[in-house]
Amino acid sequence: MRGWLIVNPFLDTKKFQEIYGLLCASAKAEGMELEMKTAAELMCPSGDDFARFHLPDFAIFWDKDVYLAKRLEKAGVRLFNSAAAVEGCDNKILTAMALNAAHVPTPKTFFSPKTFEGLGYKNLAFLDAAEKEVGYPMVIKEAYGSFGQQVYLANSRAEAEKIIAGLGYKDFIMQEFIASSRGRDIRVNVVGGKVVACMLRYNEQDFRSNISNGGSMKNWEITPRQEAAALAACKALSLDFAGVDVMFGEKDAPIICEVNSNPHFKSTLEATGIDLSRHIMQHIRQVITCED
Repeated sequence: MRGWLIVNPFLDTKKFQEIYGLLCASAKAEGMELEMKTAAELMCPSGDDFARFHLPDFAIFWDKDVYLAKRLEKAGVRLFNSAAAVEGCDNKILTAMALNAAHVPTPKTFFSPKTFEGLGYKNLAFLDAAEKEVGYPMVIKEAYGSFGQQVYLANSRAEAEKIIAGLGYKDFIMQEFIASSRGRDIRVNVVGGKVVACMLRYNEQDFRSNISNGGSMKNWEITPRQEAAALAACKALSLDFAGVDVMFGEKDAPIICEVNSNPHFKSTLEATGIDLSRHIMQHIRQVITCED
């Protein structure tokens, strides 16, 4: 069984290389051939069906280039995750829409109205409705972002206006701040509709729990309600595998924060001893075998 690991040509730091190495090692251990390809290496003219390439049996799409993903699917390549799943997770507006449609618990969320480069959000009347329902503190998230780096906390109208001014014309969401989960959540790793590993992330110095922002982690025994919420989120977004961030609502009721189609699972491996890449490769083998 032969596959491609498709990665971004510009994300080549140690953090990313470690994930790529784990996936390739697990593929080898499962007797599968996995060749790493960058999106740049797969460039071909629009309308080309990738005929110049020896197409694989499958591809692990560890990038967010949705245009490339859709073209590969049109050429007949089975992607893990699919183009639609990657697109749905990469855009926080689309994520919220999918979760709400499936009645998965999320914070109360408002979407920014559309603006354009050179105009920005020069009229903030739309903020009135959001602050009336959400209040302060208010979480403001850029529609696109990773590792908590595009997530902000506004404690007042003045802070919200300053944050929005700094976003230029970028799309964003305004969310209810879940005070009961400040600085902590759980990362639930799901593969093939099953929870395979779970860790608690916590940070006493920041409202965000991300390890990359100085947070810590430890193994976590997931509750049935948390498991059900994480699985429902993955089903709503049609994911083969994912890292689901679950917050602690009142009385520990699970609330989905974000869903990641390309989860960085090195910290999960360190906290739990469970290598997500082995489960991913086993799932791919099972799916491809059944589809054949």
